[in-house]
Amino acid sequence: MKIAIKDFCIRCGLCEDLYPELYRINYEKDAIDILVEEVPEELREKARKSVADCAVTAIYLVAK
Repeated sequence: MKIAIKDFCIRCGLCEDLYPELYRINYEKDAIDILVEEVPEELREKARKSVADCAVTAIYLVAK
């Protein structure tokens, strides 16, 4: 499973606040960095929750 972010992300930082092990704001690029290439088993539930918690539904998951 991989995390992806759609172009209409507003970079509000909610994902970083709630899931700092998965996301970080990159102020230089004005983007959200995804911190894992493949979501490890122990973070999959948090990845799923991050999709639901995104303020503008920009986060989605991609199956392998």
